[in-house]
Amino acid sequence: MSETPARTTAEAGPSELGPSRLLAFALPALPVAAFQLPFVILVPKFYAENIGLSFIAVGAIITVVRLIDAFLDPFIGYYADHTSPRWGRRRTWFALAAIPTTVGALFVFNPFPAVSTDATWFWAGWFFVWSMMLSVGYTALSLSHLSWGAEVSTSYFGRNRIFAAREVLAVIGTLVATGLPFVLSMLGYHGDTPVLIALSVLVAVSLPIFVVLTVVMVPEPKHVARTHLNFLQGLKGLLKNEHFVRLLGAYALANMGNGVPATLLLYFVRDYVHGNEETQRLFLLLYFLFGVISTPLWLWLSKRTSKHRAWSWAMLVACTGFMWSPFVGHEWLGDYSVYAFGVIMMLAGMSVGADLMLPVSMQADVIDVDTARTGEQHTGFYFASWALANKIALSIALGIGFVLLGAVGYDKGGHGVDGLSKAEIHVVTHAPAEGATVTPPGIDRPHATAGKRKGHGPNPDKPVPQTPRATWTLVFLYCVVPILLKLAAVRLVWNFPIGPSEQARLRAEIEARQREAETDAARAKGA
Repeated sequence: MSETPARTTAEAGPSELGPSRLLAFALPALPVAAFQLPFVILVPKFYAENIGLSFIAVGAIITVVRLIDAFLDPFIGYYADHTSPRWGRRRTWFALAAIPTTVGALFVFNPFPAVSTDATWFWAGWFFVWSMMLSVGYTALSLSHLSWGAEVSTSYFGRNRIFAAREVLAVIGTLVATGLPFVLSMLGYHGDTPVLIALSVLVAVSLPIFVVLTVVMVPEPKHVARTHLNFLQGLKGLLKNEHFVRLLGAYALANMGNGVPATLLLYFVRDYVHGNEETQRLFLLLYFLFGVISTPLWLWLSKRTSKHRAWSWAMLVACTGFMWSPFVGHEWLGDYSVYAFGVIMMLAGMSVGADLMLPVSMQADVIDVDTARTGEQHTGFYFASWALANKIALSIALGIGFVLLGAVGYDKGGHGVDGLSKAEIHVVTHAPAEGATVTPPGIDRPHATAGKRKGHGPNPDKPVPQTPRATWTLVFLYCVVPILLKLAAVRLVWNFPIGPSEQARLRAEIEARQREAETDAARAKGA
């Protein structure tokens, strides 16, 4: 059964961050989100088409970088938990991680050396080194940021404020990234090069400033440590935390439920709804916009019920939208299909506000179970494991749709897998990307682009005729699969055992043990 909110013990107290500190904490999420999309979408294409690396080289470098990054996740999380620098664990790791993140973004987005594109090995090394620096730096930065947010607030609803602010800024950063190409084109700057240069300057200027503001204004959380577990002991404790395993399973299912339709968005809009590229951009804008607008709704509902119930209702709202997807086809509604699908994107966007905020806030509560049991905070280790599982889930989602469509003979037209890159705008927001393996730019793209410039070849706005089996497979994947995955996630978290009262009890136990340890230490020192 869901708990009745225990407001007297679980509401945000006077120790919670005020508005200015809350904003300072959240601000770094904006430039970080702004570079995530281009790093996934534009950078590989740029190095393949402008720098001249082969698709095989680009794909191999991306794969190696992602594998190394995923492998390092739990180790970064573990050592971030078990170091004691002078300025505090979270502050120090966060500030240090911003350095490789900023430098990596500046160099990988702006390949400025006057070296011939024939120097393949030089540019392959350039792409690998700076991509690796950016990926590992981002991993350390995001893990430190999430861990800091989970520890700086110890109350059930206070954590909602922390992560709501962070995710709202992240969505705004995503909107900046999606809108920048249009702004630059209106100013007369066309193509990928000015976009990447502008983003490199944006990150290089804003990220260090925002990180300094965060480090200066946001307090270092109190470190709870009674015992010190090694890496394997920490891993075993994580797997024994049944609440974590349950929440992680629900989050992976929910993210797969977002990822499958995201990878198919371009094809669904083009071939089923008969929308053009302008409507695709409008749909994405509606999606992100309603993600921001809906955040206060889920905060309010979580206070009226609980985080897990509010998240469940958000997923049910998304299911309601997907349920109507088969009926918005052009053959059903004609030109009105575009408007009907826009409503579905609004409903899906409403749920993303909860998807980004509430599970990560619940994760902080689940970590309290481990802290109460072991006497040590493994926040970074937990969030690193969370990120790794998320990468695996998104990678699976990215493959399911295209494998099944290929099996039924779906004609992708002239887009190649370039459609995947555009649709990943949806997926990346769940992640904070947290680095799902990405397929390199479509091999068909140079031919499609060439044909487009010469005035022939497939039109990206024109629907590609499909067989009935291919069409209904697309509809099934876009509609039924996400509903089944999200309903399974709802089944796992609807009666989640950690609500306001239980979390307050856990914190009381943790703080009592901490006071006891401090008293014992003082006595030993006095003796």
